[in-house]
Amino acid sequence: MIKKVLWVIFVLGLIYILLPGPSKIEDFAPIPDSTKSNLDGDTWQNPNIVAYFSDFKRQDITQFYRMQLEDKYFFGKFIPPIRLNHPPETAYVYIRDQQESTFLEEYIYPFRESLYVNGYEPAVENKMFKKPSNFVGDHVWYEELPYNSKATLRFYPSNPVSRVIIYLSVWAAAIALFRLYRKAL
Repeated sequence: MIKKVLWVIFVLGLIYILLPGPSKIEDFAPIPDSTKSNLDGDTWQNPNIVAYFSDFKRQDITQFYRMQLEDKYFFGKFIPPIRLNHPPETAYVYIRDQQESTFLEEYIYPFRESLYVNGYEPAVENKMFKKPSNFVGDHVWYEELPYNSKATLRFYPSNPVSRVIIYLSVWAAAIALFRLYRKAL
């Protein structure tokens, strides 16, 4: 009975690994009523990166892209992505060098792709560093228009062959450890 259950889990996991998902940043919709950035570093200079200027706040931006990621997968209806909240200082590692940031969140499905959502809100930065704030300093200016925030997305796709190899390796290691444990008893 246990072997049958393990086979079912193995096959379901293999289906999870092989199901198609997003393959590039263009698979994700822009924030509603936003303006796409054409600044250096936000376009072709970095692969799978895009940035938008909008009047959305952190909660709205992150919720929008979490839902976008869920909708890209069949299993997203049942399993939400794992949310990792990274320090904004590490944005240069995950997004790009010289990235302004007040928040950085990662949405991930294990053994699959990662979507990083980086945001910059000048009003939040002014509060964090106790800077004086006013209309000009509390907004991001792009093409002579004020915006509350700039959201930068970076998508890290994964190779299906690599996913299968890693998945099979995890199962092989688990079986080897179980046999070693039984032998030790």
